[in-house]
Amino acid sequence: MKHLGLAVCCLFAWCAVAVATASEVVDTSRLTLRGHAGWAIGVAWNPVDSRLASGGIDHSIRVWNTQSGRQQQLIKGHANIVYCVAWSPDGGKIASASYDGTVKVWDSKTGRELHTLGGHSGAVMSVGWSNDGSVLASGSKDKTVKVWDALDGRLLETLAGHTDMVISIAWSPDSKSVASGGFDNTVKVWPRNGRADCLTLQGHTAPIECVAWSPDGTKLASGGRDKTAIVWAMPQGERLRTLKGHQFTIESVAWRPDSSSLAAGGQDRTIKVWETATGKLLHTLTGHTSAVRGIAWSPDGSKLAGGSEDSIKIWNCKIESAP
Repeated sequence: MKHLGLAVCCLFAWCAVAVATASEVVDTSRLTLRGHAGWAIGVAWNPVDSRLASGGIDHSIRVWNTQSGRQQQLIKGHANIVYCVAWSPDGGKIASASYDGTVKVWDSKTGRELHTLGGHSGAVMSVGWSNDGSVLASGSKDKTVKVWDALDGRLLETLAGHTDMVISIAWSPDSKSVASGGFDNTVKVWPRNGRADCLTLQGHTAPIECVAWSPDGTKLASGGRDKTAIVWAMPQGERLRTLKGHQFTIESVAWRPDSSSLAAGGQDRTIKVWETATGKLLHTLTGHTSAVRGIAWSPDGSKLAGGSEDSIKIWNCKIESAP
């Protein structure tokens, strides 16, 4: 993985960008955030305000004001790449997953480290809060998902079943299940507290890089190295449709908050947005010069952020199906 050799100053700029849809070209604008020395791998929007958090190959977490484009905080403490960042539901804490094998929890206002969760035996690739804020889940190269008490950091359970590394996890909106995507080409859905066997979803023909649960709870999306995103009906796990269009691996998927659209970021340097109801490709967002590793919608669904080697870009998006 290529990365910059020197730290980059925090810069921001608005500029015009062409956004292609299935049948039209429209103009919008994007805000470019620069500060990480190398890749910005994970991005996450605060659920209650305009702040954006990012994790990077430079071992840091950065918090941005998306109105001004300025960096508000630089948080350090990990000893290796920060692959994933996640806000608590109340916006008061940030959890981070790192190649150093730990999950850390931070106070989002002060940047103070609150907990270090050190139970994995391999790099931690993803982390997420349950929507009720009571627990955290993490996925690791050690092939497991671990569930932690969010208040005191205690390990509550270890979910084992994948035969290869777990790259991504996602909680159901009702906080009753957690989904995991693995390099064994499967998605697994685990009931909370281990009350029943997990549901295994098979359909991908290559390792899975990302999973995301729709905010309305009715669908689960997964994307991976087979260049497709699959939408599954939940809770039964029926495969609804396969979304195609990316030329290379899909690195990240994210649902618009109203569940009307699914966005996917890929190694082909684009973000594609599909209409949920029809599977129609609505937009292809271009502008990144390298793979898009992480994407996130703003809480109101009006903006879409993408993290890459060159920068973090934020698009103003009014996603409408072309006539």
